[in-house]
Amino acid sequence: MPTNTGLQDAANLGWKLAAVAQGWAPDGLLDTYHDERHPVGALVLRSSGGLIRMAMLRSRAARAGRDLLGGALLRVPAVMRKAAGTVSGIGIGYPDAPRQPDVTLPSGKRLYELLRAGRHVLLGPAEAPSGYADRLLAAPSGTRVLVRPDGHTAWTDTEGDLPVALRRHLGAPR
Repeated sequence: MPTNTGLQDAANLGWKLAAVAQGWAPDGLLDTYHDERHPVGALVLRSSGGLIRMAMLRSRAARAGRDLLGGALLRVPAVMRKAAGTVSGIGIGYPDAPRQPDVTLPSGKRLYELLRAGRHVLLGPAEAPSGYADRLLAAPSGTRVLVRPDGHTAWTDTEGDLPVALRRHLGAPR
């Protein structure tokens, strides 16, 4: 867990530092790092501590109960997905920015491949709106979603107008 957590910390802070340093995001964007990542760190500590305590059970009866209950729970698909997502860090999202799944786009490319460029990805339109090509990649898709460089949702088309969202997340067009 710590490795994925550290990578996600770096991804979260990295794109925010770049956005502020390049002048297209306000300094306040950096304040969102703590709000998003601190609860994740607390979850990692609780989860890893619990796993260690479960692994270190001393009594034979406690270990047998752990194995029986744990084995039964992990056969439930929803529990298995939640546990795997928590342990790997992939299932961790933020209240205002859930993680976008890695999907294959109509172009044949995967969303996470596009995110490697370190820019936001706008799913939906065929090209980046005027004035945003240097900060945004556009990818044809059936859904309109603005995805942050760390793979989390910045905006969906149910949250208002795209031009307003672009200004809020990427600053003014150039």
